[in-house]
Amino acid sequence: MWNSIIKPTLVLFVVCAVITGALAYVNDMTKDIIFQRTQQEQEQFRKDVMGNADRFVQVNPAGISDKVAGVYEAYSQDGTIIGYVMDVKTKGYGGTISLTVGVNTDGQVTGVIIGDNNETPGLGSKAKEPGFTGQFKEVNVNHTLSVVKQNKKSANEIQAISGATITSRAVTEGVQVALDSVKLITEGGK
Repeated sequence: MWNSIIKPTLVLFVVCAVITGALAYVNDMTKDIIFQRTQQEQEQFRKDVMGNADRFVQVNPAGISDKVAGVYEAYSQDGTIIGYVMDVKTKGYGGTISLTVGVNTDGQVTGVIIGDNNETPGLGSKAKEPGFTGQFKEVNVNHTLSVVKQNKKSANEIQAISGATITSRAVTEGVQVALDSVKLITEGGK
């Protein structure tokens, strides 16, 4: 009787150990490639939100929100600073939402890209669509953003995605964090 229990248990244990070892090996082999591709994707996001920038320099200003994962000064070809790009992490319905937000030196949002997220497909995932993210191009550092469920009446109001108010609020909060951070940097120095 013990033999009929021990033998299958040992076989199952060995199979699980081999599969776990194989997964660990593959993970170790691919982690550098995954990291490199993530860095390339982030660089492309920075270019997409600040299209006329020639290069980006990461800076570490004091006093900004802990939701800001990275701050980059954007420079034109002649070496003039033309804005800032913020990598922001905020809490949505499905977990953490990663945003890349561009703000020019006039304090105007130049673009918003939503990266990694686990928002509900067909609802919260609609936040990536230009119809939603395009609303932020109307705002600047002097606006205090709010989410509305009905038709927006001013630039600081962001029309929520139907059925995805939590996601809409999370993205709006992330953009507000970026705007507040740029305002702090430009008014308070680095």
